[in-house]
Amino acid sequence: MDLQPVQALIDLMRESGVTHLSLELPDFKVSITRGEEGAEVNASGEANQAQPTQAEGEQLEGEPEPLESTGLPVVSPVVGVFHNGGMLDPREMVRVGDRVEEGQLLAAIEAMKVPNEVRAPVSGRVTQLLVEDGSAVEYGQTLFVIESERTGEAGDGDTPIGVV
Repeated sequence: MDLQPVQALIDLMRESGVTHLSLELPDFKVSITRGEEGAEVNASGEANQAQPTQAEGEQLEGEPEPLESTGLPVVSPVVGVFHNGGMLDPREMVRVGDRVEEGQLLAAIEAMKVPNEVRAPVSGRVTQLLVEDGSAVEYGQTLFVIESERTGEAGDGDTPIGVV
């Protein structure tokens, strides 16, 4: 799917200051809500749900402790719904501590009923899983962190790795 028209709508919203746009065509429907600059916005097309706020450095109850990692971030290639292990049944969900091979299917991001595969960029161990199965994700959002087995590839965390 070509997301360029959607990106153009987002750019126009940003330039004009519009905060909500809904567009429905015979075979396409999009609803975009833009928050303050730098704020995270749910772009799944569903109404945003109130989320508990947290002060900087404070951890929400039930939220896993963030791990210190120098691994390679694997990011979402599109806006959509995260499916850990892909979209075919049966599927093996990826968990923290799992060893993965380069090119292995980690997940799929469903955008308009089309699966976009997310594959491991390197062989290594999953040190962080940052998204719950079935939740909405944004373009460029970090999904996994993989500690590479190859020496010199631990990464500095500055270069996110997308899909293969």
